[in-house]
Amino acid sequence: MTRKRLLIAFAVIGVLAIAAAIIVVAGHLQQRGHDSAAATSTPIPTRSAAPTSKEIAHAVADRFCRPDETKNIWQRSLTPYLTPEAWQLYSAVRPGNVPCAGIHDDGQPVGDQQTSTDQAFQFTASTGGPVTVTLHRDTKADPWLASYINAGS
Repeated sequence: MTRKRLLIAFAVIGVLAIAAAIIVVAGHLQQRGHDSAAATSTPIPTRSAAPTSKEIAHAVADRFCRPDETKNIWQRSLTPYLTPEAWQLYSAVRPGNVPCAGIHDDGQPVGDQQTSTDQAFQFTASTGGPVTVTLHRDTKADPWLASYINAGS
């Protein structure tokens, strides 16, 4: 054999040996992962259903009607639930000036705003009268966000 053919033969043998090693290691890892999965009986956690519009409205009313919170904590807890326009509107509010506290989970739909993109719910507050939260989303796939909150009598 010539030197060139000898080098090619060694290269082919080397590549085949590496391929065989990879196949053996991959097979071992799959079996090891399968055995450990079978040995544990912990169920795979499932994601719970998305919150309903009423649940979101209650969360908004509950976070809004906290006059004892600091402005920073109040704003951070409320912001994820607001449309950009509502965020601008309520960013200047001081929690101490909010006329409600103690929201009850008794929300009822109000008005004619019960569509696939707009809904409104009214909740009873321990202090300050009813609180109405208007929700909006651009499409059915978008999350509900509060576009307006009417607190007090």
